Amino acid sequence: MEVLNVKVDSEVIQKLDRLVKRKKFKNKSEAVRIMLHDHLEEHPELFGSADLEPVLKQASNTLSDRQFRELAAKVFGGKNKTAAEMVAEGRER
Repeated sequence: MEVLNVKVDSEVIQKLDRLVKRKKFKNKSEAVRIMLHDHLEEHPELFGSADLEPVLKQASNTLSDRQFRELAAKVFGGKNKTAAEMVAEGRER
């Protein structure tokens, strides 16, 4: 493992301390490491993928709804959602 120095607000430190005190994590480092890992696993769309290049090359300028859903499922980790649903979710964050 490598060391990553990160500055955070005191409010975040207090929350991490509470989690450690409640025995949810062994220490703050473990808490941040696990939360960061979980977040990155839950959001694969944050990373580009070489698997998408062939799909995008095959896509024409006009996609049918079915083709769009299939492409979206590949891009967004298998979630079968409409564009409107994905935009709405993004706005809720």
